[in-house]
Amino acid sequence: MTKAELLRDISPAIYQKLSMALVDLDESGVGYYISEGRRSLLTQCLYALQGRLDDIPQSDLADACRQARIRPPGGEKITWTLKSKHLDGIAVDIVPVRDGNVIWEYKGNEATFEVIAAIMKKHGFRWGGDWQQKDYPHYET
Repeated sequence: MTKAELLRDISPAIYQKLSMALVDLDESGVGYYISEGRRSLLTQCLYALQGRLDDIPQSDLADACRQARIRPPGGEKITWTLKSKHLDGIAVDIVPVRDGNVIWEYKGNEATFEVIAAIMKKHGFRWGGDWQQKDYPHYET
């Protein structure tokens, strides 16, 4: 997702905070990728299915995810709720990028995730990496 797409779809309630945080991220020199901002209920439901339903072929789920333009299943559970703040446009997922590759794995990349988290927290966002059920790319107000 480009910054322009994200800011177009994000709630006005966090527009200014997020805009300033993205400026600081750009100035930090840390590579990052905005994987998601506002999300549809369909996308949330597809995420909720991942890693839970053994009787649905993973290839069918992967096809549905490609059509919805979301991250394909990896077999693991990636959400715990159908009431995500992404649905209201008040959450964003940001992951590090190194050498042109998006980094989803926290282990071994802690320092880069922590730089992004510090900048987002400075602008009033809560970080999913601080939660009991970790969600390292997730930031919300």
